[in-house]
Amino acid sequence: MEPKAVAPVDQSEGVGVTQPSTSSRPSREAVPGPSRGWLLPYAVVVAVLAIDLTVGRLSTAGFLVLAPLLASRLSSDRGQVVAAGLVALATGVLLGVHAGGLTTAELVLRLALIAVGTGIALVNWGVRQREQSALERSADTVKLAVSLGAGVEPEEAYELLARSARTLYAADAAAVYRRQGDRMLLVAEHREPHVPPLPSRLASATLPAAFTARPFQASVRSLIAPEATMLEARGLGSVLWLPLIDASRRQTGTIALAWRRPDPRLSEQELEASQQFASLGARAISGSERARAQAEVLERVQALLLTTPPGWVSGWEVGVRYQSASGLAQIGGDFYDLVEVGEGKGIAFILADARGKGLEASSLASVLKGAFRTLAGEGVGPARVLSRLDRLVAREGGDEDFVTALVGRAYTSGRVVLASAGHPYPLGAAPRAARVGAPLGLGTRAYESQSTLRAGQRLVCYTDGLVEARDARGRFIDSGVLERALRGESLAEALDELVEAVDRHSAGRRFDDLALLGLEFAPEPPRGGG
Repeated sequence: MEPKAVAPVDQSEGVGVTQPSTSSRPSREAVPGPSRGWLLPYAVVVAVLAIDLTVGRLSTAGFLVLAPLLASRLSSDRGQVVAAGLVALATGVLLGVHAGGLTTAELVLRLALIAVGTGIALVNWGVRQREQSALERSADTVKLAVSLGAGVEPEEAYELLARSARTLYAADAAAVYRRQGDRMLLVAEHREPHVPPLPSRLASATLPAAFTARPFQASVRSLIAPEATMLEARGLGSVLWLPLIDASRRQTGTIALAWRRPDPRLSEQELEASQQFASLGARAISGSERARAQAEVLERVQALLLTTPPGWVSGWEVGVRYQSASGLAQIGGDFYDLVEVGEGKGIAFILADARGKGLEASSLASVLKGAFRTLAGEGVGPARVLSRLDRLVAREGGDEDFVTALVGRAYTSGRVVLASAGHPYPLGAAPRAARVGAPLGLGTRAYESQSTLRAGQRLVCYTDGLVEARDARGRFIDSGVLERALRGESLAEALDELVEAVDRHSAGRRFDDLALLGLEFAPEPPRGGG
């Protein structure tokens, strides 16, 4: 396919070779190197040679045909098959001369048998390579399709797309470019070791075919193709541009497939299939980039929800722990907060769990956290705080949204007042649970309970990820294990022990986020400040 005439090649833009970090790493699909398996055909030759030379009357030269046949099954290099056949032929001649009793016809027949065996081995090698190539093509295409829903990182999607494209079309090199205005920037590359790197950037003025909305093939044989200089400088014969078009019909990049031969002989069906492949690749990249953008937003929201409080405030030592059950894109609405009430009047705290995952749950949690800080700063008690937050969730949340929450006040005297909206009471020296109100958003009516802690006593507020941890048999963690972990020498050690106990019980499998907020009554600040 001959391209239309366009402007001459700009060498500075069209043939750059500076590579990004993603293409400088060794490929995970590198060409297989030599292994000890290739020695087996030569071991057969040596064995036949030894037997023929030591046992005069017993001729085993016919078994030399096994050498190329074995090489065709053990080696991915066609040259190894040819080499094994030539060694077998040379050994056959040597043994025929050494025996002396063979007629010329018998020797020719023996060598013909080895030659035919070598030919069959080469055919067998070709069939095996085609089968392997088909399997690799299917595997990489399946991987690419799976990545659409797997939320892979963009860099991984780029690399997978380059590797899949090269495998699928048996190309010598494949590169993925992302479009930025009138330029294309290289983001991933997969090529044979002997092929030089493809350009690190493309310009629409010098390589316009890379910016078209349909596949475009160019050959080094064309005197007018802008790609000719780029291909010739790398010892390549042809290139196929596959545009990456997103769901809004906008070109987001292109795939460059290059071959050493000038004509890769792609049929119309293959060119049509290439468009479908590029469309699948564009969707995979767009999905991974959207997932990363969402994850970055969620990471910032999570940082706001899970701020680390001071280690000591108004007579109380404070500690927090958080572990997510999944990646940032699936973080839940768990949050905690703690504020000092007035000057020396103690602290107010909250631990809550908003229903759902992702940005929606995190957004609702951030609204509740801001409202809690305002109400706590005004000195509003736990039950009234929950009543206000209940109305907020009913107003701001969806029809099915609800939040479980535990709100408390801890005074400098050691007195603790708690109120719960569908949330479990703390472990340790906490007040006994009064009536627990409904979750926020469902018309909660909160009740308060209180107790007074002595110096050194502690309580730990928690979310479902602590008590609902299950082992391989589906059994919940034993409460006795949690009680023993709570007896750590310090509050920090107790929190760490609780997290480790859950990890041991569930073998690291988490089905819900784990948030802990620990308080220990410590009238005097620790040495060195709080």
